[in-house]
Amino acid sequence: MKKNNFKIVELKPRKDKSSIKRTVFIKDFIIEEIIGIHQHEKIRKQKIKFNIVLDVNQNSLPNEKDIKSIVDYEKITNKLENLSQTKKYNFLESLAEDSFKEIFEDKRINSATIKIEKPEAIKNAKSVGVEVFKTRKDYEGS
Repeated sequence: MKKNNFKIVELKPRKDKSSIKRTVFIKDFIIEEIIGIHQHEKIRKQKIKFNIVLDVNQNSLPNEKDIKSIVDYEKITNKLENLSQTKKYNFLESLAEDSFKEIFEDKRINSATIKIEKPEAIKNAKSVGVEVFKTRKDYEGS
């Protein structure tokens, strides 16, 4: 008679080395630009509101003497303003995609959620817009 030798293995969840989560956000950043597909949107500037949440590499620590040690939200907002000034967009979705290109230039950013709204676009609606989440892997894979 053959005897089966079974070994009991206990599976434990892998413990992450760190539970730190560093997030940078930009809330209710408003610019006024020409954006839209309708004729009336091509004539008059309208408000465009950005809300952005960035998951930043937890190993990047701030150095009080060096602004390059942090994800600079002022630099990001300047890039967003330049995007809408240098290119005319028909769709918020296109503006969001170009925004990801600017945001992921900083290699410390692991993922980003970009929400862009037009608060005055539709009568009887507080706002309309688009929200997109991408990881660096999603971005680099596209």
